[in-house]
Amino acid sequence: MAFPLIQLRVLRRWRRPTYPEAVSLAMMGPTSERPSVCLALTVLAGLPLALWAYKCLMLVIFQRKIIYMGYAPIGARDEVLADVPKDQLKGLVCEEINIRNGKNSLLSGIVVRSRADLNPKAAVIYFQGNAGNPLHRLPVFQALLSSPSPTRVPPDIISVAPRSYWKSTPRRPTQAGILSDYRHVLDYTLTRYPSLPIILYGHSLGGAIAVCLTAQLSDSPNPKHGSIPWYSDPRYQQIKGLILENPFTSVPDMVQALYPERWVPYRYLAPLVYDKWDAYQAMSRAGRRQPGAPETVLDRLRPDSLVLVSEKDEVVPPEMSLRLAAATSAPAAPSHPPRSKILEGALHENAWQTRAWRTEITRYINEILKTR
Repeated sequence: MAFPLIQLRVLRRWRRPTYPEAVSLAMMGPTSERPSVCLALTVLAGLPLALWAYKCLMLVIFQRKIIYMGYAPIGARDEVLADVPKDQLKGLVCEEINIRNGKNSLLSGIVVRSRADLNPKAAVIYFQGNAGNPLHRLPVFQALLSSPSPTRVPPDIISVAPRSYWKSTPRRPTQAGILSDYRHVLDYTLTRYPSLPIILYGHSLGGAIAVCLTAQLSDSPNPKHGSIPWYSDPRYQQIKGLILENPFTSVPDMVQALYPERWVPYRYLAPLVYDKWDAYQAMSRAGRRQPGAPETVLDRLRPDSLVLVSEKDEVVPPEMSLRLAAATSAPAAPSHPPRSKILEGALHENAWQTRAWRTEITRYINEILKTR
């Protein structure tokens, strides 16, 4: 029996796990070896480049979140007409409307008129900027409709939020989709006001939208020409005016204006913009219509449109708005200067607080009514 006991002891010693010897903590301290020059240069140069590349990638991927800010300010999509302060509705009658665009798209908006004049002589379709909702523009509408001018003719103002704004369907906003939304707003207005002149009024991004929309509309019965999409309706003859307040020429131009430094890579991302909203190209193309091409609404409105430019605009460079205003002049009639007005001391969002703003718009609407 001695042999099995000796064999068992040998097996136990053979199966006993072995552990490495403990390493002294003093041996794990810093060493005298320095990082290589190549590693240091990689960290110093690679980190900024990685951050720039990351931001460039985010700007490209989420560019529509930056252009279409229906979520700003916080809570803009949850506001209701009942929560509007009473002082913003003083002297106004405000009606909430819903417009259907297809089976799965619903647009929410408001119709505002002066309480003192319930029989409007014109209708204004308001194209809003890239943030907020129609309720935020009520002070603007109040300033226009309550102008103290004795010659004023208060119109009805139709302000509708496109997709992803306010209570409209939260679909992904695109240039084609927003143009479709406002074309349905135009159809709604023409149906509701079948005998009144229609005036299009766009602010900032809304100005570019108004220009691009009118470039797609034609009064001709057969507007097909090449591969350009046209929409024909004889009722478009009711569109008599176009007002642009602080419009920009295009989104790529705005990218370069916001990042003027040549060493900043963001300005070179302009060609990667999905929705360019190239109002300058549309306006210039309207000035040199090809033979045989149908006349668009923009062809008809361009020489007599009104461009309002804030002198101290901190968002859209005034030079950009003036450049678009210059494109409205008729090349065949050099004596016809561009109809623009610089609003002294005004910023991007407070032009409506100036006396010149109210005077110019009131005069423009009155002239349209006289030429009916």
